[in-house]
Amino acid sequence: MRNRALSIRSKLMILFSVTILFPVLIIAYVLPAYYTKLITTETEKLTESTLVGLTSNIQYYLDELERVTTIPYNYNEVMYALKIRSAGIYKESDSYTKYKADYALYNTLPSALENMHKEILGTLLLPLDGSIFYKDSRSTLYTARSDYPYQEQDWYKEAVKANGKATFVRVHPQDYLKIDKVQSVFSVARLIRDMDSRKPIAIIMADADTVVIDRIVRQLISNDSVVVITDKNGQLVYASSDVPAVTLKELASSTGTVDYHGEAYVQVSKTVPSSSWKVTSLIPQSRFTDKVRWMHTTGLIFASGGLVLTLFLFLAYSRKLLTPFREMIQVMRHVQRGDMTKRVDIHGKDEIAELGSALNRMIRQLDDMVISEYRAKLKQQDAEMQALQSQIKPHFLYNTLNGFIGLNRRREHDTLDRAIRSLSGLLRYILSSDMTITLTEELEIIRKYADLQSMRFRDRLSFRFALDEKLAGLKIPKLLLQPLVENSVVHGFEPCEHPCLIEVDAFLKWEDGRPRAVIRVMDNGTGFNPAALTSKDRVGMRNVEERLSLSYPGASTLQVQSAPDQGTLITIAIDLPEEGFADEYHCG
Repeated sequence: MRNRALSIRSKLMILFSVTILFPVLIIAYVLPAYYTKLITTETEKLTESTLVGLTSNIQYYLDELERVTTIPYNYNEVMYALKIRSAGIYKESDSYTKYKADYALYNTLPSALENMHKEILGTLLLPLDGSIFYKDSRSTLYTARSDYPYQEQDWYKEAVKANGKATFVRVHPQDYLKIDKVQSVFSVARLIRDMDSRKPIAIIMADADTVVIDRIVRQLISNDSVVVITDKNGQLVYASSDVPAVTLKELASSTGTVDYHGEAYVQVSKTVPSSSWKVTSLIPQSRFTDKVRWMHTTGLIFASGGLVLTLFLFLAYSRKLLTPFREMIQVMRHVQRGDMTKRVDIHGKDEIAELGSALNRMIRQLDDMVISEYRAKLKQQDAEMQALQSQIKPHFLYNTLNGFIGLNRRREHDTLDRAIRSLSGLLRYILSSDMTITLTEELEIIRKYADLQSMRFRDRLSFRFALDEKLAGLKIPKLLLQPLVENSVVHGFEPCEHPCLIEVDAFLKWEDGRPRAVIRVMDNGTGFNPAALTSKDRVGMRNVEERLSLSYPGASTLQVQSAPDQGTLITIAIDLPEEGFADEYHCG
């Protein structure tokens, strides 16, 4: 049984329903969603502005910590002391040398580390000979443990791996100190290297109290929000509240809402530039949705009333509206069968009457449109040929300018100057208004292109040309062969390690008593597997094929023969008119 299309009555019913329901749906769903989105966006912008201040404050303390780790570089005596200790010659040194080294590490360096911010708790210095120096900024003057496995700690390994750059260490316990109650800190560590030999001589780490971050967060973020700071690897650095592992994983993999203790939260993030720490503020989504929930209920009430009103209006007016449309359908069926004599009987001056008049005018003009469409098709083919030609010019110019860049980088300025002059002459050819040129002129364009490439690649690339004089006047689309030669250079020669030869020849061939022009572009380059080409790789080849098809419909072919490491052969064959061939192409 055939499927029936929707009748006009059904469509009118749908139209009226949509007309009534669409505004209602906007009120019930779209507007609440819009306002929710608007409130969310404004809150995100405000939160982002707040995070800018937060990250700036954190950045300030990280910069201070990073500055502390560079202090040894400012004192030659400290660097010398670290150097002799790390070299293992401290114990064998004379008393004066030991005195100088000890004074630098026990007096000069601690003095330089005085007057730090109170949140900077201390600085740990580990020369590579296993000795330990700790400068405590608190009045308690804690000391470092000698039995602690420093070299096994992640921050120690990361500092060594960073090779002299600052390493930002996430929150960790100060369990390497002799202290009654272990305190959590965040730190910056750095590998100290000898300025002369560039060899590692020590590891330095500056600690800051986590109360700094907590105080900044409490001042800038509202109570129902949660602030999470993670490092560049997604590991937790700080959280204002307990953060489940699943939430932390979502923060690392998504940019939308995340699940926090069973509730959806919107995340807004900023990155601390120097440390790549990501500061994320989690805002409960319920903050936005609760404000517009009443709109959904109001929308449902309006939608129900709209449906009832729509049904009543449709039953009252559909009969009057549908009759003219049925008449138009009958006329169109006659026109479909080829009967152009039928017309719509027009009554009144409303929009439906105007539609009937337009239909009558359309029928009268239909015969003329067939002829006009045929002419338009011919113009379209001409426009397509010009468009295909225009695709070749920028592609060629792009690759040629890349070659100029290579000459400039190698500082071959004289060669570059000659190449620019050659390109100028070549562009005068290319930018001429002629859409077709003779085969002789096309080969002249290719010779200029070959001169440019020869300047670029010198003895690694050579060209050979051969033209049958009988085909000298053969008309072809401009730049038909140049893209094929360019493909041989870019894809056949450039990846190749041995010198290459590119040959272009054209000759006349008779097949079954008919003349045929055969044009070949050959190279002994890398070659390829034609079956493995994607549609993207065939853009240039497809342009050539389409231009051939438009210029010689049904009378031209293009064949590609290639194999890896066997070179490439492209053959274009064009059937020539036998009648008048001798006069036009100088063939006896």
